[in-house]
Amino acid sequence: MKIQTKITLLFTLLCTSIIAALSFAVYFFTYQNASQDFYIRLELRAVIAARANLQQNGDTVAFKEVREQHMQRLPNEREYIIRTDTLKNGMKSQLFHEVPADFISSVISQHKASYRSNYDFYQGILYSIDGKDYLIVVAAYNTFLKDFLYNLRHILLIGSALCILVVLSVGLIFSRQTMAPVRLIARQVQRITATSLHKRLTVKKGKDEIAVLTDTFNDLLSRLETAFDTQNNFVSNASHELNTPLTAIIGEADYALARQRSAEEYRQALGIVVQQGEKLQHITQSLVQLARSGFTESLVMQKVLVWELLYNAKQHVHSVYSQCTIQLDAGLLPEHAERLLVNGNQQLLELAVSNVLMNACKYSNSQPVALALAQSSNEVMIIIKDKGIGIPDDELKYIFDPFFRASNVRNISGYGIGLPLTMNVVKLHKGAVEIHSHVGAGTEVIIRLPLA
Repeated sequence: MKIQTKITLLFTLLCTSIIAALSFAVYFFTYQNASQDFYIRLELRAVIAARANLQQNGDTVAFKEVREQHMQRLPNEREYIIRTDTLKNGMKSQLFHEVPADFISSVISQHKASYRSNYDFYQGILYSIDGKDYLIVVAAYNTFLKDFLYNLRHILLIGSALCILVVLSVGLIFSRQTMAPVRLIARQVQRITATSLHKRLTVKKGKDEIAVLTDTFNDLLSRLETAFDTQNNFVSNASHELNTPLTAIIGEADYALARQRSAEEYRQALGIVVQQGEKLQHITQSLVQLARSGFTESLVMQKVLVWELLYNAKQHVHSVYSQCTIQLDAGLLPEHAERLLVNGNQQLLELAVSNVLMNACKYSNSQPVALALAQSSNEVMIIIKDKGIGIPDDELKYIFDPFFRASNVRNISGYGIGLPLTMNVVKLHKGAVEIHSHVGAGTEVIIRLPLA
């Protein structure tokens, strides 16, 4: 069963229950009030009957005239007047065949009591005059209540049926509107394939469940896109990059084995083989790191001190480029910078920052590299700026493609994997990387990470 149908049925069932409970309450309280009103009318007639029949003064005639001229006779109206001291003798009266003994006892003990049998209503009072007690009972058939309840039942049944139809229609519209964002997400998801992972769902404004679902799915798509890109890059570029040193190794080995050579020639050949083997090892390790950076399942995420992250990355770069000067720019340091935290994997984040710092040192022509830390309301910014050779404007868009190297760095060793690896790591941490560069003026890299 579709969720939309379930919502409609549950909504209809809930509203039907409320309508049924309200209808029952209306019927019950109407019945109670109408019955009580009829008992009051019978009690008034009992009092008038007692005074009209038992008093021996001029008021008797007046009460009889009031009853005959101004009080309409009720359907099957009966009066019973019995002296209490003659109750045993009066048990042959029709009254004792119509009402239970408890009713008579209640009238005598409580001076007033009511009783009904179906729509026959009885109201009894104890009337005292001249030292004698009389049992006065007036009975009538309540046709008004019978007809009124009959009409009320039909009105409530018809009204409830119409209300249920309206509720069902409203429930259909309500469920359709409620599930509209889900249907939109389903249609958009159907258009996303392995070759179009760059597409994203339309993000709805607000913080409701649909917005959270959309953001979560977009985040999933981002991780999948990163994983697919890294795997595709690995497959498409690994064969090319690995082929060059392998060809050199095989060629040098074939050359050395083609004929008998001197010890010096063998040493030269082995030296080339070792050199190309080290290059092959470095490329393989870089490719593995790049491939692993697209997955988060095995990563341990924790709160990382940004200040400690920068210190460790700086120490690592100094161990590789000991002549490089990395200067901390304190102008943008936020308050309590030493306590800034981000959620992430410390080892990967250090690797990402180290890659950028090493590029800055490598291409800065021995000039100082500036390292700055800044903070906004919801993110931390790590800024690395050098005064090196820069990147041509028309090549900036390719800078994060694996194995891409700018045209002005071909004479400097490298493999074009550092920045793509940094981008992958930062994306895994829901951050962003910005690069601003001009040839001859240097490069500025800004790493943005969300605050913990």
